[in-house]
Amino acid sequence: MRRMAHSLALLALSAGTLSAQIQPKRFSVTTRLGTVTPERAASMDAGGLVGLDTEYSFNKYFGIGTSFDVSRSNTRREDFVARLAYGNAAIGGGDSVHYQYLSQPVNTINLGAFAVARYPVGRIAPFVMGGIGNYTLLLDTQVAGRAARQNDLSYTVGGGVWFKLSERTGIQFDVRSLTLQKYSRSFLDPSSNKSPNRVFPEDFPAVPSAKNTAQNTVITLGFRYIPGASGGN
Repeated sequence: MRRMAHSLALLALSAGTLSAQIQPKRFSVTTRLGTVTPERAASMDAGGLVGLDTEYSFNKYFGIGTSFDVSRSNTRREDFVARLAYGNAAIGGGDSVHYQYLSQPVNTINLGAFAVARYPVGRIAPFVMGGIGNYTLLLDTQVAGRAARQNDLSYTVGGGVWFKLSERTGIQFDVRSLTLQKYSRSFLDPSSNKSPNRVFPEDFPAVPSAKNTAQNTVITLGFRYIPGASGGN
């Protein structure tokens, strides 16, 4: 614990003597890895995410850029229950009933543009950002048995901090809220709504009310890089 405190103190002292890596009129590239956690009403589990940001800095405080994120997760099994009947079809559709929890993988692609505002202090540059884009939900055709996609507008707001490693490289940590518009939970139904459980729904966990938006919390750690020769702060 004492060694960690000493290291943090040295980092704080060095941060006050060196300028952050925000070079005006230059492009930077940030590769990101992290997780995406949808709100409960979206009926999706948390999943992994990979992303790529490109940014053009007007000066050390403001910039614009593009982002490309790909994530993969699964639908929540407890939200999709199928009622399967077997045996004599003349007896209530079947004399044997089986209830099955269903799940399937879903790929999400989000492409957007954003604006960012930073305040560099030494080696550290905290920032806030916001943007607009377009998302696409893709079902796994081998699992779903069909090719299906859903896409519409997305909005992103967030913030984070960038830590300088050298004149051209750094580490970035950020948290973003990604909101998907015109979101349809029925699109995710693994049974394609063919055998829903409508007989005894009270015997199963209650499903949250459906919404036409889905808010996702995205947490990523990235490596930031400025191509070409460095110069200026």
